Amino acid sequence: MRQLVLIIYLILSSSVIWAQEPVSIHLTEANGLPDIEFYDSIEDTEGYIWLAGNKGLFRYDGKEYIAYSHPEKRGRSFFNLKLDAKGRLWFNNIAGQFFYIENNKIILFIDVQDRLNGALVDYAIHEKYLLVREPKATIWIDLNTKKIVNTTPNVVGTNIGYLANDRYYYLSTSNKLVYQNIQTKEIQEAVKTQLNPTKEYAAFTAFYKISNGHLLFFQSKTGDQNSLFHIQNETITELQLPVELNKTRTQAIQEFDKLFYFATMNGVFVTRRFGNQLKIIAHYLQSYAATEIIKDFQQNLWIPTLNTGVFVIPNESLRILSNTKKNISTLEKETDSTYFIGDTKGNLQTVNLKGNIKKNFNFNDNSNIRKLNYNPTTKILYYNSDKQVLKYHTENKTSNRIQKLSPAKSISHIKDDQYLQSYSHGTFYGNDKETKEINQKRAYKSIYSKRNKKAYIANIDGLLLYDSLFNFQKTIQHNNKPIFSFDIDEASDGIIWAATYDNGVLGIKNDEVVTVLTTKNGLASKSINKIKTDGRNLWIVTDNGLQYYTSDTQTFQTINKRDGLLSYNINNIETFGNEVIFSSNIGMFCFDKRTVFKQWNTPEIYFTHLNLEERQVPLANAYIIKQQQSEIEIRFNSKGFQSNKFVRYEYQLKGFNDSWNVVDKGQLAVKFNTLPAGNFTFNLRAKNASGTQYSEPKSIKFSITLPFWKQAWFIILSMCTVLAIVILYYKKQIRSREKQKNKELQQLEIDKQLVNLRLENLRSQMNPHFIFNALNSIQEYIVLNQQNLASTYLVKFSRLIRTYLEQSQEKEITLDQELKALYLYLELEKVRFEEELTYEVSVAENLELETIKIPSLFIQPYIENAIKHGLHHKINNRKLAISFQKHNEQLICEITDNGIGRKAAQKLKESQTQYYKSFATRANTERVELINKDRLQKIKVLISDLIDENQQPTGTRVSIQIPLKK
Repeated sequence: MRQLVLIIYLILSSSVIWAQEPVSIHLTEANGLPDIEFYDSIEDTEGYIWLAGNKGLFRYDGKEYIAYSHPEKRGRSFFNLKLDAKGRLWFNNIAGQFFYIENNKIILFIDVQDRLNGALVDYAIHEKYLLVREPKATIWIDLNTKKIVNTTPNVVGTNIGYLANDRYYYLSTSNKLVYQNIQTKEIQEAVKTQLNPTKEYAAFTAFYKISNGHLLFFQSKTGDQNSLFHIQNETITELQLPVELNKTRTQAIQEFDKLFYFATMNGVFVTRRFGNQLKIIAHYLQSYAATEIIKDFQQNLWIPTLNTGVFVIPNESLRILSNTKKNISTLEKETDSTYFIGDTKGNLQTVNLKGNIKKNFNFNDNSNIRKLNYNPTTKILYYNSDKQVLKYHTENKTSNRIQKLSPAKSISHIKDDQYLQSYSHGTFYGNDKETKEINQKRAYKSIYSKRNKKAYIANIDGLLLYDSLFNFQKTIQHNNKPIFSFDIDEASDGIIWAATYDNGVLGIKNDEVVTVLTTKNGLASKSINKIKTDGRNLWIVTDNGLQYYTSDTQTFQTINKRDGLLSYNINNIETFGNEVIFSSNIGMFCFDKRTVFKQWNTPEIYFTHLNLEERQVPLANAYIIKQQQSEIEIRFNSKGFQSNKFVRYEYQLKGFNDSWNVVDKGQLAVKFNTLPAGNFTFNLRAKNASGTQYSEPKSIKFSITLPFWKQAWFIILSMCTVLAIVILYYKKQIRSREKQKNKELQQLEIDKQLVNLRLENLRSQMNPHFIFNALNSIQEYIVLNQQNLASTYLVKFSRLIRTYLEQSQEKEITLDQELKALYLYLELEKVRFEEELTYEVSVAENLELETIKIPSLFIQPYIENAIKHGLHHKINNRKLAISFQKHNEQLICEITDNGIGRKAAQKLKESQTQYYKSFATRANTERVELINKDRLQKIKVLISDLIDENQQPTGTRVSIQIPLKK
């Protein structure tokens, strides 16, 4: 009996179905859908939606559609999306190729085109085998070896069957439902009572899994002989299909909440099972060819279609009244099951909760109907349009026209036939015959509280309070300021709710604000469009959704565009118990407030990729980054339909700033241009736009390292190095100064020695023999009365003595000065040798005599030595050759004599009982050693013996090499 009652109720309530349909969101290429022709869809284990269509395979991640392809695929269409035990997504194409997704890439598993001959076939996936339906059999392909290991015959036209409990169920050639053991390959009958083996059920057969078994569906070519069977345990039961499902082609069957959804060429049929009979309780998208229907983890229905894209039904409880128009301007409740609607064209109708129009009124008015107010006690409808004001009696169906200056902004019933009315020019009370002015200020809305016996007027001065006689009492304030409100309503508990411009929604009791609803405690937006009380509770229309505030629990529930609410421009709301009707700029909508609110799970967020210095790097849990390369961009997302629009993110960079920062709406990335050195943890959390519960934070750790020149070890090392350098510098300076001091002391010593040596040279040049011989020569000239010669000789001798004395005071002299002294010396020596000395001095033309510097008193001692030891003992033909030339930046002075040679001279000196030491030779040798200490280019003195062809000495050559650069 109870079952019969349910069936009768279903039949009687079927009219609701045809006038109402859930709000759906149509996805097409215009809003980013990559294709409009789809053959299959599925939700994977991670919550991604996959769509297989004419243009390929696509994955939806809540924000965008990502295409997947394979370089070896033939054709671009994919079909038959299935998940295996590992969560991998499988699919195939007409070319006989089978693929799966692993590590976010398409893997080609096998190509069996040669066996399928271009036929699109179904398949099943076992943990060991891929079962592929050929035209007449099912082949078993080992997943490891990719070899065909078994073949199972099929009925022509059937699909693959199904896998359950390690068994493969399918129809045999005699219409028997059998199963084959996966391990033993043994075949047994699956049910006790089989199908009629002689009946031709259909041309195509499909198996569908449901909560308590499987469905076996037979689809005939004509569609009028379809059959449906329920397979459970070892029984098979035929289910009677509605007539409508025998008039169309079914593409897929799914079960959600014990309801069967049929995706057909004529939309989606929702059916409920009563015994062995299915009854249609809803019909969606009647004009579209649906190919599949799935319900995602957020309870959204996804319906792909042929050639018209994809439809998403976020909330089956939110329905659009298809019989109503879009230009509804006002809505007024009549009874618990009917209401009045007026539009901008002056049309007035009575509509029931099913959306069916019960009555049309004709007041000969084509202007905008501004306000309606119905008094159920007096059965009077107060009608106010841009053109006229009427009072209509619904029982006797008579109307009285009332002359008014302008349409009312609000109408509130006081008692009997008295009303409180607000206009743009003021607020009045009275009846259709007489009205009295309360306030002359522009008003937005006014209500009369029969419970409180007070009037509340919202006008440009604020929220004003009047008593039952409409005497002004006070201006209600909040925080010592007037309340500027545009909409007010009274709840059943006497609380007056006022919607303000900037301060949220205020609850007023005993003429004081007792409740403040703002975005801080759950209000979806500061921008409020309308409020409507529902018993003790409150409906609030905001720019971010329609909210239901429960006063007992002080909680909000929200319906927004994610739930299918197409417009927030809601102008009227009426409640009928659990049924809520509202009108907007795009039509009339209704819902059951018990089922309309979806329980949105806390968003599941994940990181998509990370960029360092605008270069994508692999995702990791932790990174070590140099500070000079610390430009970091972190991208993220959350799964679910339109999550990019309805999920709010906050991030925290722990270690830098522990406060949570809000990510701008629509943004799915956080960027840091640079970070200081240190260890940081980037935490990201999310919540639904209308929710308060945040997800568990997802984290990435960053270790930002300083450049080596900023690190402590480098700074300490640098300081130590600098300190060491300073110490070494000062030590070096000290050593340098000590060295310089020592060098100066050495130089002083050298200079002292050089001075002594110069004095010795001078002594050698002015030795007693030379002076004695010179004076003897002068005396001889005097005795011989050769005054001129004596005078000349004396002058030369004095000049030579003066020159030697002058040069002895200098370290260096010019080559010109040296030559002049040499000429005087040689002339005097020639006189001493009584003209038996021949000398020749040759000077190269390229020598700059005035600029070339040589040590003073340096050349003459070698010439003296040649004369004294080489030529003095030679009897005649005494020759002395002196040459000066420049070679390789050196001054070459060669002194050549044709004397007796060094060996003979040495023997003569040794044979003498007393001989004098050669001061000049020894002094010059020591001078050369001392001078060379301060020179990079050393002075060299080379002495060589000259011999003839008989090895006899023929003289001596002294070569003096003086570098011109020190």
